[in-house]
Amino acid sequence: MGEPVRTVLLISPNVTDKMGGEAIKALQFALYLKKVGRRFKIICHARSAHAVETTFEADEYVMVHDNWFQLLLWYSVILRPFLNLDFNRRAAGIISWGFDPKAVILHYIAPVSPVVVRLPPDGFDFVAGPMTGNIFYPPACKQRMSAKDRIRETLHVSLQKLSKALFSEKKRALALLVSGYERTRASLLMAGAREDRLVDVVDAGVSPDISAHDRIRNERRNNRFFCSGRMVDHKGIDLALKALAKTTDIQLDISGDGEKRAELEALATSLGVVDRVNFLGWLPYDDLVGGFKNYRAYVFPSLAEANGIVMQEAMMIGLPVITLRWGGPGALSTDDGAVYVEPTDEASVVADIAAAMTDLADNPNRAEAISIKGRELAEARFKWDDVAASWMAVYPD
Repeated sequence: MGEPVRTVLLISPNVTDKMGGEAIKALQFALYLKKVGRRFKIICHARSAHAVETTFEADEYVMVHDNWFQLLLWYSVILRPFLNLDFNRRAAGIISWGFDPKAVILHYIAPVSPVVVRLPPDGFDFVAGPMTGNIFYPPACKQRMSAKDRIRETLHVSLQKLSKALFSEKKRALALLVSGYERTRASLLMAGAREDRLVDVVDAGVSPDISAHDRIRNERRNNRFFCSGRMVDHKGIDLALKALAKTTDIQLDISGDGEKRAELEALATSLGVVDRVNFLGWLPYDDLVGGFKNYRAYVFPSLAEANGIVMQEAMMIGLPVITLRWGGPGALSTDDGAVYVEPTDEASVVADIAAAMTDLADNPNRAEAISIKGRELAEARFKWDDVAASWMAVYPD
């Protein structure tokens, strides 16, 4: 008889549907492992306690609780980037003392950055990913980047080379799941990863509830468009507003909130489009996706998006997407399954988004063709169970 199938130790600081994409992805994958009957145990921070304790059995998780050092890191702006490193250090202690290397396989599912040092204990087999992140602005938009992001981009290569010199983890991984395309592959290779251990996968899947939605049908003229996200610079919501100003009767609804909201509302006033834009605040997730059917297209002008789960969801429902050919969104579709705008310079981006909105509003036949192709691509690539199975396929048993 063969060796028993090993338990998966799923390691992520956050495992919850309340803390953004990485935490949701970890929660969904744990649920997938449970559904297919694979033994697993989650190692996460206690901030995820509510979601984990109400979803899983007590023997299916271990919590890392705050100590004085983690609190020091959290309250120190300068030291906060080391929180994940400290979490992984403490997780390594739990693993070393509590588990038999022959009985488990470690899966570091988050954070998604290829720069993060995960500190797997010696003697344990491990995989990591899917990894993406470390996405920077298009060259023509670099002037918009914050000083922090400029420093991060400048130091990226040096940090990965330093990681290669100090740590061997990326070299000894059984597999590194790559969902950030060539930019992530190049980053991992700088850090010492073996090319034959890099496995290309889709970054995230679309839930069965969304996949079950009927595809949107595009009939007659529809001048209503939708945009959503945290109101921060890299989401590019200001580009959507500037594009709106170059149209005549297009209506734009924006869901979300954040540090730039007051600035964006002031911009709408100064552009003279305040009567054609609605700032909706944060919408409940079900309302957000369920409301897609009311719009002609989703405007997604993000300048630094590592993947773009909302674009995957829009494609699955059949809502055409207008987005930049950059980062994650640039690889999620083909030219006939979305409307791509080249990020040549800000003025051209604004003009092209405006032209795309006007054309789609007036041309239901084009919108319908994009809707059909987007749905086809999403069903072929983004179904959650298929995506999760591709991650689990790298396990050696």
